[in-house]
Parts: sequence; structure tokens; C-alpha cells
Amino acid sequence: MDTFGMTDLRQLIDTSQKPCVTILTPTHLSGPNDEQDIVRLKNLVKQAEDELSDGWLAKSEAHKMLAPLRDIPEDHEFWAKRSCGLALFLDQSGLRRFRVPISLDELVVVGTVFHVKSLLPLIESNRYLILVLSQHSVRLFEAGEHQIKDIVVADLPQRMEESLNLVSVDGGSQSHFAMKAGKGKETSVFHGQGGKKDTHKEELIHFFRMIDNALQPILRDESAPLVLAGVDYLLAQFRQVSRYPHIAVPELRGNCDRLSAEQIHQKVWPLVKPLLIQERQLAVEKFNNLAGTGLASDELGQLLLAAFYGRIETLFIAPKQYQWGTCDMHGRIVAVHGSRQPGDDDLTEIVAVQTLLHGGKVYAVAGNEMPSTQHAAAAVMRY
Repeated sequence: MDTFGMTDLRQLIDTSQKPCVTILTPTHLSGPNDEQDIVRLKNLVKQAEDELSDGWLAKSEAHKMLAPLRDIPEDHEFWAKRSCGLALFLDQSGLRRFRVPISLDELVVVGTVFHVKSLLPLIESNRYLILVLSQHSVRLFEAGEHQIKDIVVADLPQRMEESLNLVSVDGGSQSHFAMKAGKGKETSVFHGQGGKKDTHKEELIHFFRMIDNALQPILRDESAPLVLAGVDYLLAQFRQVSRYPHIAVPELRGNCDRLSAEQIHQKVWPLVKPLLIQERQLAVEKFNNLAGTGLASDELGQLLLAAFYGRIETLFIAPKQYQWGTCDMHGRIVAVHGSRQPGDDDLTEIVAVQTLLHGGKVYAVAGNEMPSTQHAAAAVMRY
């Protein structure tokens, strides 16, 4: 299984070069349906070639561009590790492919942007972060209901002893290297038995401040809940030091150093799920309270304009409902069609993409869970 997170989503949004070809298909875990999945994919690639040849590229150019997609059925190692769904994104810069743990409706879209809306349930409405803390290991993860993914943090401290340059000189005292004022030489500063507890607390504070500093470039633009995992007293100390305002109340308590990412995910999800459900319910209540004030809307034309100008705070979107048409570079609707026409994009997808690009939150929900059940999208405005 491949992970699909915000970094992947933003790369698809930011680097796409039209024409953009998206192919989504359900797949089966290895078994008697192997050949069925391969045949389905081949048929979808043929459909993509027909659509690409209809107003986008000459047939020979379309056939050449889709060569990486035709190679996938022959990639036995990739094909043998299927999950519930397969998402393929191809443009002139290359192919990106994801085996995802959610079932996807069969779909081929050739347009000016990639169709990413169907993958939003993996990252947005159930998205959270996990920070695993100990004095010997520090790990940051991005997670959702179905998956967990490591986040690489530059210069993230790992071991307190090394980060603080601590050394043990005997069984009863500890020292760290310091600089002699004005001489540029290392000297040892000793901590005796009497101050051991206070000294250790000071060292933890220093270590956690280093961790907090390293996390700042990543957490600066984040609003997802951050779940802490580790021994109780360490988590309490980190809460006092951290500048991140969205640390969740539920914690995974205990030594997690030997737990794999998957084991951590299994333990944290039941803790954080009620919090995420509550957040979504509060967002729905806010939409209902603001209905009729101009700060909440389910009208597509208003949503497009608001999304392009960064006005959407929270967007609710039904991934399996589409509104085909075109809009200009400012979000003004050019055409809306009852069924997809050549050159159409899903306008609700464009609302979602622009909302994400401007730092808004997107909830991917079932149609009957929409605040406005008559429409495929609804939003709370910032202003």
C-alpha cells in the first residue's frame, strides 16, 4: 500500500501540466480477480486515449503520452502489492501512482487539473499528526483513519544525551560541555546529587525546546490535531514547552520506542476519532448558524469565487458527486453541464483545490452528511 498525504496532494496541485490525465479504479487484494483488474485498467487507459485525442492532442501524441500507463500491468512487483483502490495521475512531467486503502469509483478524467477529490477522505476530514517522544527517539507522523506516514523533519533532535552533549563521569554526577567565557575552550559543568532532579528537568526543557524549534517550519502553517505519544511525565513537560496551539487532549501513554508506525496508528486512531468527529460536528453547526448571513453558502458560483480569493475557512464536499463545467482563472463560471463534456473539469473539485491552496480546511463527507444535502459542496467563509 502507498501512503497519500498533504505533500502528495500539494505536489499534484502545484506541479500539474495540462493536459492532466486521472484514472481511478477499484482493485482487489491478490487473488482470483487479478486478471479482472488488469483488463479493467487496460480498458480505462484506452478510454483515456480516446478522451486525450478529443481536442487535447493528436492521436499519435496521445498514444505516446499514455505509454507509462500501458506499462503498469506488466509491472508485476507493483501489481502484486495492490490495495482497495488505484489512483493514477499522468501529465507531461510524468506518472504518479498510488495504491490506496479506500475503494474508488471507476473514473477517467482528462482536464486542466488532476482529479484529486476522490482521495480527500485519506487526508482531510480525518487527518491528524502524531509526535512520538522519548529521551532516545523522536518521530513525527501524518495520519488518518486508513494510513500513517512518516514526516521527515530537518535537524530534529533524537537523543537527549547527544543533543545536549551530556556525558557521564561517574555514578553520582553528570556533566555537559560548556564554553569558557572568552577562551573558546570546552570545560565540564558538573551537576551533583543534590540537584539531580532539577537538573534533569532543565535538560528535558532544553531538549524539548530544541524539538519544538525543529518542528516550527512544519507546524507553522498546520491546524491538524497533534497527538502526543510517550511516557506521561515527558508528555506533560513537552506540553509546557511547545508553541503549537493544536495539541490534542488524548494521548498515547507509555514507552513507544519499539512500536512500529502501524502499531502506533492502531493505538492512536481510537483515541483521536471522537475528537475528529466532534470537530466536524462543530463545523456543521457553524455552517447552520451562519446560513443566511453571507458567511455560509452552498451556491457553486459563490463558492468558486470565494475559493479563488481565499475566503473559505471550511469546505464540505461530497467526493462522489460532480458538477462538470469550466471556469476562468478568477473562478467565474464559464459553463455548467449536466454531464461531462470535452474539456470540462469538476467545478466542485476546483473549489476544493483552491480552498486547500489558501489554507482552508476540507471535509470529505457522504452526500447525506452534507450540511446542505441538495448540493455537492458547502462552505463557511472567513469573511
